[in-house]
Amino acid sequence: MLALILAGGTGTRLWPKSRKYRPKQLLDIVAKNTMLQETFMRIRPILEPERIFVVTNRTYAPTVKAQLPSLPARNIITEPEGKGTAPCIGLSVLYMKRLDPEAVMASLHADHVIEKPEEFRRALLAAAEVAKEGYLVTLGVKPTQPETGYGYIRQGQLWKEVGGFPVYKAEEFTEKPNFETACSYLEQGCYYWNSGIFVWKLSTIMEEFRQHMPRLYSQLMRMDEAIGTEEEGKILEEIWQEVESESIDQGIMEKSSQVMVIPVDMGWSDVGNWATLADILPKDEANNVIVGGEHIGLDTTGSLLYGTKRLIATVGLKDMIVVETDDIILVCPKSRAQDVKKLVEMLKDKNMEEYL
Repeated sequence: MLALILAGGTGTRLWPKSRKYRPKQLLDIVAKNTMLQETFMRIRPILEPERIFVVTNRTYAPTVKAQLPSLPARNIITEPEGKGTAPCIGLSVLYMKRLDPEAVMASLHADHVIEKPEEFRRALLAAAEVAKEGYLVTLGVKPTQPETGYGYIRQGQLWKEVGGFPVYKAEEFTEKPNFETACSYLEQGCYYWNSGIFVWKLSTIMEEFRQHMPRLYSQLMRMDEAIGTEEEGKILEEIWQEVESESIDQGIMEKSSQVMVIPVDMGWSDVGNWATLADILPKDEANNVIVGGEHIGLDTTGSLLYGTKRLIATVGLKDMIVVETDDIILVCPKSRAQDVKKLVEMLKDKNMEEYL
């Protein structure tokens, strides 16, 4: 098996801690190691560094190398520009197949928290066995609440059991639902959160690109011819300008008839915003999460107080987010955590680049 860690995102919903030149996956916001390092170490017990790849952008590549010194430099893939997970994975497959064209690959995200790594690794190995039979396999997570920030997968018929895990036909992929729909999914009990962790053979995913994303497939074939030549960088840059942005979920997973889902209880969280970060960090007796700097509070409950140097003092806060950095203070209700991304867009519109 090979593994690909996707580490090119900008993490705008975790602004102002996550910034343009130092995104969340390169920060130690959850543990003593960065999220990228945690992801790398999580798969090291089953894979040697030579079989692990990281795809990122040119700006982050030097930091990736510094944070993962045992990763061969040739295994750091840089995309010219962020175009979504479908082109990103497609480009990565072109490099990975040069190491082992018959391999199964696992596609992982650098910003996931997994509290049961042993179970995660067992599930990956089981998924690899299923993938060898030509299937696209995703790890599903049983919902614990009506979450509107995740995509969902509807479980179909039981296929068989592999490595102690039931494997089901995936009937439907749905995008992030509204609250009422998410409640309905929770009640039905046959829907799982889409973890975004996928396992497939390199040859299988390329065939899926050919079937469902023929334009991207054609562009990938042109890039494949250029890789290893003197003109590689120039040609990839030119072709990449033609590539349309698309997620692997919408481009392939929602269209393919070859998708299987393995439900896994692995303590999974996607640290997508400040509210989800607050959910996974330790709480005090008032159900507050206090990180970094000092906090003194009166009638303050259920809040995230994320500081660096200065004292954060609060009165009467409930379910709020306060983030203090050297140059910015963010104050936001937990219920509006997804909207932090809109603030970042406003800063771009106002040309306030120094705060990005």
